[in-house]
Amino acid sequence: MKLKLAFGAVIAALLLEGCMPGMGADTALMNKTRGSKNAQVSKAQARQYARQQRLTADEIRLQNMKRRQSTDAVAEGAGATHDALGAIRDVRALFGKY
Repeated sequence: MKLKLAFGAVIAALLLEGCMPGMGADTALMNKTRGSKNAQVSKAQARQYARQQRLTADEIRLQNMKRRQSTDAVAEGAGATHDALGAIRDVRALFGKY
């Protein structure tokens, strides 16, 4: 019971800390300086960030494509094995041996 109360107190403290006044000061500063030379992020930095995001997205897309190709190759191999076993069963059935 004491553990639940302590845990509840910690959660309440964290929630109250997030609601304290002045927490939006960073956002207000960013909005105030947006587009000026005092901006926190320069245009060159923003372009570099966008470029990195595009490259990361391309890399993830390529990894997914490789993963899909590997999965397809395994599935093809399994399908070929299944077909070969079916052919063997058919031949055995022709000779009456199961």
